[in-house]
Amino acid sequence: MEAKVPLFKSFYRSQIGSVVATFTDMTSLYLLTECIGIYYVISAGIASGLGAIVGFTILRMWAFEKRDKPIGTQALKYGLVSLLILLLNMGGIYLITEMGSLPYMYSKVIIACLIGVFVSFPLFRYYVYR
Repeated sequence: MEAKVPLFKSFYRSQIGSVVATFTDMTSLYLLTECIGIYYVISAGIASGLGAIVGFTILRMWAFEKRDKPIGTQALKYGLVSLLILLLNMGGIYLITEMGSLPYMYSKVIIACLIGVFVSFPLFRYYVYR
C-alpha cells in the first residue's frame, strides 16, 4: 500500500493537474461554443466532462499517487464529485455571466478557481483518493 502524499505536495501537484484539466476544459468550451455553435451552458457541461477525464488520470497517477486502489471505486467516486463540480460550474458560469454581465470565459475562470480550491481539492484528497 502506498503512503499518503504529503498535504502541500498533493496540493501543488493537484493544482498543476487542475491547470492541465482546466486548459482542456476551457479549450473545449471555446471550440464547442465558438467553432461548433453549441450554447455556452451546454458546451460548459461537455467541456467539464472532458476536463474531468484528464483530471482523473493526472490526480490518480501523479498528484495523489493512488494507483494501488481499485480504479473502479476511484472512478465512481470521482464521477460523483465531478457531477457536483459540473453542476456548480454550469450554475456558476450562468449566474456570473447573466447577473454579472461578464463574458462567459471570464465567468468560467472565476468559477473554476473558486471550485478548484474550495470544492475539488478537499473532495479529491479526502474522499476520492484517501
